[in-house]
Amino acid sequence: MSIWEKYSKEEREDYIKFLQVYGALSNLFRQKQGDLIPYLDSKFQETVFAKIFKSQNADIGNTPHDVVSVFDDERIGIGLKTWMSSKPSFQKVMQLKRNQNEINILLEAGDKEALAYRISEIKNEKLESDYFRLGLSKDKNIYHYITRDKGIFTVNECTYPLIDINNLKDFNIAPNALLWSDGIKNYKYTFGDSQIWQKFDSSKSDTLILHKFDVKIIEDPFSFLLKAYFNLIETAEETKEEIVEAYLPLYSYDSKEVEQKSGLNAWNGAPKSGTTPRPLNEVYIPIPRDFHKKHPDFFTKNIFEFEKFRESYSGKGNKPEIRFHLNLPNGKTIPCLLTGDSMKHFQSGSHNEVDENGKKYGQSALGQWLLIDVLGLNERKLVTREWLQKKGTDSVRLWRKKEDYNTINIDFAPVGAFEAFMKDEPIPQEEE
Repeated sequence: MSIWEKYSKEEREDYIKFLQVYGALSNLFRQKQGDLIPYLDSKFQETVFAKIFKSQNADIGNTPHDVVSVFDDERIGIGLKTWMSSKPSFQKVMQLKRNQNEINILLEAGDKEALAYRISEIKNEKLESDYFRLGLSKDKNIYHYITRDKGIFTVNECTYPLIDINNLKDFNIAPNALLWSDGIKNYKYTFGDSQIWQKFDSSKSDTLILHKFDVKIIEDPFSFLLKAYFNLIETAEETKEEIVEAYLPLYSYDSKEVEQKSGLNAWNGAPKSGTTPRPLNEVYIPIPRDFHKKHPDFFTKNIFEFEKFRESYSGKGNKPEIRFHLNLPNGKTIPCLLTGDSMKHFQSGSHNEVDENGKKYGQSALGQWLLIDVLGLNERKLVTREWLQKKGTDSVRLWRKKEDYNTINIDFAPVGAFEAFMKDEPIPQEEE
């Protein structure tokens, strides 16, 4: 059964209608008339797919999966793509600029098999990191892609597996690219732009043609849009749910580095008792004081008033805390809180909530997902900002509904995101 068939008939029909409408507006985007191949923007496709199929938008900048669809307890990672022509073709699937120096050393050595093996290994590492980040299995994820021919959109679905690095073959190196296969998919790495390409072919046994439909292009979409817009605003009501977002650094905002015994290296701090080292997943995310000054209402209504109340609290029991539930992108929710002087530590922990194993949530719950599962730290090696940047991140994005302080969402953010956020600059996006 295809993933497409898991969505309802009504959802599929609505998705197709949105694609038809966008394709009908193709003359908005072209300078030369007469081209009858309809246009489709990939970001529009991602947005509409997530909206119609009630899927989680999972793309945080050059990550392998664009959305996640959930069917009961099954989570499916989906890569979304579109291009012109339904003929078999290579399409870009991953950017490896951060690995360019390592790859160039292997290229200079001239061993095409070693080069193909390492590129395949890097691609698999990125995929597996996304499996942990999003709570995906290895063998159920797919590419959902739209090919565009004269007046027609074709909806396709194919498998999205790890590369079988034990079965690499058909190596061919040219001045500008390396080609190879694993017996399931054919791949290409282009040296000039550090891109991995995959060959898509609807005739292959792991690919399904799901649907074909006509797209009628409007000759004058400008007049159509003007009329539609002014008819709409006369009756439209604002129904959009307002979202508040913020970014935090995974490093010290003062030193611009990950401190050796705090933050993501809190596990390297002095033992709490005896000589037993702290757990490797014991971490917290540092919150700069400048963040609270600039955004005092993100975690609570006026954090400075809360601090005054907390300092003057003389009641029984523990002092008041800022506690909330944190939604991880893998579908799990963990209790978290702000701790430390000036509310400068963001960490997991609970007084009484327990996980699926009956164990009370502690400081390790957030670290397990962030540091161990996704970023892949598996030994007592100090985390550095350079190490984070090689992983494609140095910040996290947080967001919540405007009036809801009880539930916050989290995901990784691109390198430089926190610095840009504090300067009110656009969040950088790594080229895909």
